Parts: sequence; C-alpha cells; structure tokens
Amino acid sequence: MKRSLFLIGMPYAGKSHWGKLLAGHYGVPFTDLDTLIEHTSGRTISDIFSQSGEDTFRALEHQCLKDLLATATGLLVVACGGGTPCFFNNMDIMKQHGTVVWLNASIPYLLKNASTTTTVRPLIATNEDPAARLEQLLSNRKEYYSRAHHILQVEDISLTTFDKILSHV
Repeated sequence: MKRSLFLIGMPYAGKSHWGKLLAGHYGVPFTDLDTLIEHTSGRTISDIFSQSGEDTFRALEHQCLKDLLATATGLLVVACGGGTPCFFNNMDIMKQHGTVVWLNASIPYLLKNASTTTTVRPLIATNEDPAARLEQLLSNRKEYYSRAHHILQVEDISLTTFDKILSHV
C-alpha cells in the first residue's frame, strides 16, 4: 500500500472489520473514526447525537479527520463513519490523502449485520423500520459515496481484492 486507505459506506457494511484486517495485512495503523471521536470528546456517539445534535457530531467528525491526518506519521487505514464523506469537504480531504473505497452492501446484508451487533447507530436506532431508514440514508449518501476511487461489493471482496486495486495506486 502506497497511500492511506479510507473505507466508506453504510452503517453495518463492515468498514471497521475490513479496516482491522487490512491494517494487519499491510502492517500499518488502523483508526476507526467513530472511536477516535468518542475518545477525543469523552462521549459516546449516541450521547453526542442526543445531547448536542448531529451538527455538533459532524463538526467533531470533521475536526477529528483533519487532526488525524495532520498528525499521521505514515500510512494508515481509516474506517469512516457512514456520513463522513457527506459533510464539509471530508471526501476531498480523504481523496487528497489517499485512496477512498466504498464498501457497497445490499440492504439485506446491512440488516443481517445489524442484527448481530450491539453497536447503536443513532440515525437508525430510533427508527421503527430499519430497512426503510437504511434505504433513505443510502439514497441521500449515494452521490457522495460514488465519488470514491473504487466501489466494491462487500459481499464479494477478499484481501486479494484490495491487493489488486491498491497495487495500482
């Protein structure tokens, strides 16, 4: 891997899972942007949303992304929050610092992963129809996600898939 790698996509697409695997595979550090936000703010993502609102969360997210890249001493793999590329100029920042990969997943795949985790996603947790909410979020985010350097169907990827696309970067 010659440049930093940013994984984007919907909640439950496996960004953190693949980020950890790829960081180990390439021998570079891994950062989960949501975890960094929680550590930096001293609050959970859910608490930030409920106490301060999404606008405050997005501002924290943007600042954490900029700070992470400003202090990075080398290449890294970053699992971004589902909305990260959609706010401020985050997508441009990521594209300037590395390769952006959209882990595209079907709604049934996302729902299956959602059913096996205890992680609460604030934009989905309060919704009575998670499938409809995921469809709505995807519809709103697709134009941003489609600006990624690479779009991979998460159901069909392996470490070899990443080796192939990153060997040309």
